[in-house]
Amino acid sequence: MEDNFSLSLEELDGDYDQEAEIDRISKVQCGVPGLSIPVEVQTEISIIDVLESKILEGTIVKSVEDAYLLYCQYTHAKGFSVRKGDQRNLIVHVKPITRTNCKAKLKITREKDGEWQSTLEAMVNAGISISSVVSYMEDEACGPENLGFIRKDAYDHLSRLKKHTKVENGDATALIQYFINKANKENYFYWNVQLDDNDKVMNFFFRDYKCAVDYEYFCDVLSIDTTYRTNKYNLICTPFVGIYHHMRNVLFGLAFMSDETESSFEWLFRTFLDSMNEKQPQTIFSDQCQSMMNAIETVFPHSHHRLCQWHINQNSPSHFGSLNGDSAFKNLWHKCMTYCESEDEFEATWKYMVDKYNLDGHKWLNGMYRLRKKWATAFSNGRFSAGLLATSRSKVTNMVLKKSR
Repeated sequence: MEDNFSLSLEELDGDYDQEAEIDRISKVQCGVPGLSIPVEVQTEISIIDVLESKILEGTIVKSVEDAYLLYCQYTHAKGFSVRKGDQRNLIVHVKPITRTNCKAKLKITREKDGEWQSTLEAMVNAGISISSVVSYMEDEACGPENLGFIRKDAYDHLSRLKKHTKVENGDATALIQYFINKANKENYFYWNVQLDDNDKVMNFFFRDYKCAVDYEYFCDVLSIDTTYRTNKYNLICTPFVGIYHHMRNVLFGLAFMSDETESSFEWLFRTFLDSMNEKQPQTIFSDQCQSMMNAIETVFPHSHHRLCQWHINQNSPSHFGSLNGDSAFKNLWHKCMTYCESEDEFEATWKYMVDKYNLDGHKWLNGMYRLRKKWATAFSNGRFSAGLLATSRSKVTNMVLKKSR
């Protein structure tokens, strides 16, 4: 598959004699097939104008080499040579050969939704797990910070391509019959199903008596994760997981969802609370899914909602750019996440970090600051969380469920 790269021309040096340049350029070929400027043309519409039109910001080229050759033609016409500078899988900076403080620079960026998107789809369709595909792509990109997306983004992208289908009537009937039989044999077995307007099964939840007893004793911390999908209907597996007194996982209930809309999450969380006598957990861990966050705020108003730090750390490198290589910045960021002892220390550290690196206009960091009470440990020191910082407990449960299929 051919790669797509977009160009961005930055701060071209304008210190040259236009008339002399036109006279010189009129005597050479530009190097672009089929294009030349006759000697008699004495006009400001020069070869430079033609080449500039070919390297406007957003222009698509097929490879780094094509972009480099095109820029060489342009700079030759302008009267200077270039060299390749910082070159990684995703970005190439082309700079002047002689360091004369010339600010001419061409930035070439791989289109994020091009090759990676198609590679992801092709490999998953070939039967390779999404986790394995993303690990491979992280290696190819020389680290997750160069990839531009995280595992949940991959799951979400594939989920959008393969729309969730409602459970077929035959399977839905068998499922409901199973729940009925189970409830007849176990007095405290709980189940509920949500139907769409056409009476098709959308979402369903169930828990047994042991889940209810465990929740009664260990409901302080609840972890909810939605990154695992089933195969046939592409339903979202959503385990409700806690921790018991020996710091091992305990399952409070299990749901399968056809979508991740706010209304589906609200139905699910209200169903869960109904099954647990309306007892709310002290702390809830989830990923940064906006519809889930909204539903948690609505249904669990008395619970402290925490965002998974693992997801945040996986996502942050794609927003930090060149700061990924600055160890001092990364130390400040990690201190803000986990190592500030108080809210005042967090605020002071955050301000120092933003001021030192001139990050006032950083959109992602500004968004994370607004959510700071949900992820920075300095704002949750007085809340019980069983030492958790992430939804990794749910991921372990997902792995167990996958093996038991």
